[in-house]
Amino acid sequence: MDDLNKQIQQQFGAHAEKYATSQVHAHGASLARLIELTQPRSDWIALDVSTGAGHTALAFAPRVARVIACDLTPQMLDAARKIAKEREITNIEFRDADAHALPFDDAMFDLVTNRIALHHYSDARKAIAEMARMCKPGGIVALVDNIVPPDKIIAGALNHFEKERDPSHNWCYPLARLEAMFNDAGLQIAHSETIRKEMEFEPWVARMGASGETQAKLRAWLLGERDAAREWLTPRVDGEKLFFSLTEAIVIGRNDPKG
Repeated sequence: MDDLNKQIQQQFGAHAEKYATSQVHAHGASLARLIELTQPRSDWIALDVSTGAGHTALAFAPRVARVIACDLTPQMLDAARKIAKEREITNIEFRDADAHALPFDDAMFDLVTNRIALHHYSDARKAIAEMARMCKPGGIVALVDNIVPPDKIIAGALNHFEKERDPSHNWCYPLARLEAMFNDAGLQIAHSETIRKEMEFEPWVARMGASGETQAKLRAWLLGERDAAREWLTPRVDGEKLFFSLTEAIVIGRNDPKG
């Protein structure tokens, strides 16, 4: 296991319960939109990669025949199992798995989903290729992740901001890079779009257990002199609360062997 995977397990293992109760992950606009765009069918078998606390897999489960939800972090899978039991969802199976080397046969799934996880991967291109490998001919790979602008300096500043809060963060990409990775994996882009999501600063930093010193540093940066990176995040203050906005991309790719 590489160092980044160890950091992922450490970070998310320690804070699994916070992700289980995170409204951004459980009820974010991108989740409803993902269901709307993929139009899941009752005879489908679905795979949710890096399921975390299982929010995406659990949302799709009532709409498909079966879901396998996999994740690198055992504590996250335990949190997801707990939610599934509480909701009496029985057509879901939880598996340990690294997104870079998924333990499933080729062309097993009608739908493969991956939501708000790709930016943690040490090799995003390889992970997307693995998702494509899992897809049946005509099947769908549906990705949601935070993105950054194409400008490398702005992208670097935004990724540094994320990594200060979460050491397991690797890299957020521009939308065009995500689409290129899909194409390289043999997936035809059926649809892509972006969604802005406003984040409240305090729960965002608390979710990963950032120290008081780190929280103060990130807050001061957000409230510093406006530049292109801060404009991308559009920080605002409402009373004692600080908010900023992230941009999510939704990319829908279809496995079309005919190209």
